[in-house]
Amino acid sequence: MDFQGIREEIKSRIDIVDVISDYVGLKKSGARFKGLCPFHAEKTPSFVVSPEKQVFYCFGCGSGGDIITFVMKEEGISYNEAIRKLSERAGIKLEPVHKQNIQEREVLLQIHKAAAAFFRGHLRKSEKALKYLHARGITKESIEKFSIGAAPEGWDGLLRHLRKEGFQDRYLRVSGVVLFKENNSFDFHRDRIMFPILNSSGDIVAFGGRAMDNVEPKYLNSPETLIFQKKRILFGLNAAKEGITGAKYINIVEGYIDVVMCHQYGFTNTVAPLGTALTDDHTKSLKRFAKEAVVIFDGDDAGIRAAKRAMPVILKSGLVARALLLPGKSDPDSFLRQRGAGDFKGLIADASSYVEFMLKTGGYGVDNLREIYETLASMEDTMLRANLVDELSKKAKISESMFREKIKEWQAKPTRSTRIVKPRVKMLDEEILLGIYLSVPALAGMFTALKEMELLENEFIKRIFDALFNGGVSPTIDGLSMICTEDEIAYISGLMVNPNVEKENIEKNVEDCIKNLRKKWVDKKIFELNKKIEKAYSANNREELALLNQENIKYTNEKRSMS
Repeated sequence: MDFQGIREEIKSRIDIVDVISDYVGLKKSGARFKGLCPFHAEKTPSFVVSPEKQVFYCFGCGSGGDIITFVMKEEGISYNEAIRKLSERAGIKLEPVHKQNIQEREVLLQIHKAAAAFFRGHLRKSEKALKYLHARGITKESIEKFSIGAAPEGWDGLLRHLRKEGFQDRYLRVSGVVLFKENNSFDFHRDRIMFPILNSSGDIVAFGGRAMDNVEPKYLNSPETLIFQKKRILFGLNAAKEGITGAKYINIVEGYIDVVMCHQYGFTNTVAPLGTALTDDHTKSLKRFAKEAVVIFDGDDAGIRAAKRAMPVILKSGLVARALLLPGKSDPDSFLRQRGAGDFKGLIADASSYVEFMLKTGGYGVDNLREIYETLASMEDTMLRANLVDELSKKAKISESMFREKIKEWQAKPTRSTRIVKPRVKMLDEEILLGIYLSVPALAGMFTALKEMELLENEFIKRIFDALFNGGVSPTIDGLSMICTEDEIAYISGLMVNPNVEKENIEKNVEDCIKNLRKKWVDKKIFELNKKIEKAYSANNREELALLNQENIKYTNEKRSMS
């Protein structure tokens, strides 16, 4: 398969901004787009996407590349898998590949896609499942939006279907949709309403099953697999991205039906964890799209405990956290059906800040204040923490300085973080030249002086220019990816995104940079010649001394002419 040709075809059909927008909340900034980097935690956007050059780069952590690189890095998949994923999006038909030759991850995705179609097909003919959804007030539009289905009552309906579709048992065993015992095998979900669980790129990776009768467990999630980890995925996030961007905040609820009903009533910025506590991975995903999250739970003791667990995780990530405890025994589903969207919207507007919630539910006792101190101490966003300290000081009527001292006492021990590669504040002439050469191919004729590779000191840049001039490599990310590592491609992407020159003076910049390199090279030659002259003088080698002096005069005159 000609992956290089397909790569070029993909990039001609799909815009990098459209793809990255599925993962990162991007805002236009001049000719580029900016957002919070998905590859490291940050408070202010340093992640840049250039539609003109079709590359991305983060000035905080140094990640960079093209559309293929991004999908590989974000999804944690191989080059071939990224090509296949983007080919499907671009409508490019790849050469047929026999199922057993496809990598395991892709087979598992295909199994889940086939299982979802099976569940949707069964729902259409299941009177029991349709009656249940109708009784819960879920509309046909919501069923379609969330691809809701139903698992049949039998033990192996899905298993038989998947085998008939050609999937081998060795993949079905690790898929999570069926179980294999010593002498028996059967479907993981039976007689349940089925909610497909999607990853950040829209692939179905698991299912949540909701019992229609009074059986336990009421909710049953797929087991974790190669493609599914609960701590990383939020139900409804794919459907909520646009709503979150519009609302500028996120609603976090507990269950699948709560999410579906919130969307149905217009609160399309709603998501839910998958039967587990909110994690750092969850909030990292959310932070790409908004700066504030509202946790919405039942108003009972369990709801209070859930909010107290969730809010510190949200605050630690740098998001503003607010809490809404619904009155009585309501959950979002029942509240919306009984009282409507208007009242629900009003309650969200009045949701409590973290400090207000903690004081309201726990009072001013030592233990509760200690819990607040610990949460504030764990926060990395100093401005957000300062606002909460100020609020706590005013509401608890204790001096702000005392709170700050307490926070120091409870300050969490620093954790080992990922090493951040800081970009160079002032770029070298060689870096500027490479950035311009790759960004403005029309100026290639101005770079002939660099074919004297002695002018270049940076070994990596020298290697790249040598390949561009003499190795038949095209001055594109596609071409360079054939001879560069992932880190080198990221570095090159940074130079392309920010060549550090003004467009109207770009030709002068090329001339000046080459002139600077020539000056440095001449200075080096003069230095070396002076050392040789000293040596020849000491040896009384008059013939060599004459030749060296003649050469020295030549370079000295050249240096004067460049001044």
